[in-house]
Order: sequence, then structure tokens, then C-alpha cells
Amino acid sequence: MSVAVLVSGCWTPPSADVQPGGRPRVVARGIEVEHVAQFARVEAIDRAARTVTLSVRGVPLPPCRIAPSVRNWGELRDGDRVDATIRELLTVYVAPASGSLSPDARVLSVDPSYRLLAIEYSSGGTETFKVGLRTRMEEIGAGDSVAIRSVEAVALHVRRRSNREESSLSGKGAASGS
Repeated sequence: MSVAVLVSGCWTPPSADVQPGGRPRVVARGIEVEHVAQFARVEAIDRAARTVTLSVRGVPLPPCRIAPSVRNWGELRDGDRVDATIRELLTVYVAPASGSLSPDARVLSVDPSYRLLAIEYSSGGTETFKVGLRTRMEEIGAGDSVAIRSVEAVALHVRRRSNREESSLSGKGAASGS
């Protein structure tokens, strides 16, 4: 019984509230990551600027540029539900003690052996990214601030369409005579 109490008292969940030590500085920049925003809602489309604004569970995301490789973006309409693969660039930094900067997220944990970076967004959500080999992870620590920039949608999959809409979008309507 006392062994269970001792073991259970040793582990604490990661916390983004840890205050990193050292002077304010950029720890790592240009960390390219991708994640999938599932069941995102299309809030606005700017065809001229080739951007889309999405929200996930009512939380708006920054407007995304549409990557040139995305061919179906012209099919999008306001209100569509999509799975969007989004590419972002992260900058990890130690913020000044004054707290004058409000980070987009904070580092929860770092696993250099598997190249995993877990972050907690200011909204409370968490996400774990697999980062590339060029990222120097040894200086990144729990509590470091994270700025998220250069958002780009690299894939869009429309989740909800009626059969008639799918037929008209793909050009395989019943009246095609085939």
C-alpha cells in the first residue's frame, strides 16, 4: 500500500505554466509542422486572395492561404465542413518576465528521442507535433512560449455534401448520358 502511494506521488502531468529560466531569447524558429483540423467549418472565403477562414468547435482559426497544390478549393462554400491539413511555422522563445507578450501557445513537453513537441494553445487545447531533423530540440523546454505563423492549408477534404451536390461537383450527374 505504501509503495502505491509513493509511486503515484512521483508523476505529475506536464504543465505549460512552468516558467523557463534564462534571459528572453528565441530558442528555435522556422519549425514547420502540419496538423489536421477535423470537422472545421468554413467561415469565409476570399477567392481573390486565395484564403479561407475556418473555425473548430466555434473557435476561429487565423485565415489560411490556400497552397497551390490544393485543387478543390474552388468547390468550397461558406458553412461547409472540412478536414483541413494546415502547415504552420512555429517559433519557440523565452518571453520577458514582464509578460508583455501573449504567446499563441506554450510548450508542455519535449521528447527529443522521438522528435515530439507537445504544446498547449492559449485556448486550452493541446497538440503534439513530430518535428523535422533540422530542429534543435535540446534548448526547448516546458513553459517556453510559442508563436504560430505562416498558416497555409495544404489539403482540404469536404466532409458533408448531399449526393446531388457531389455529383454536380465531380461532373458525374445522372443526365450525363453515360
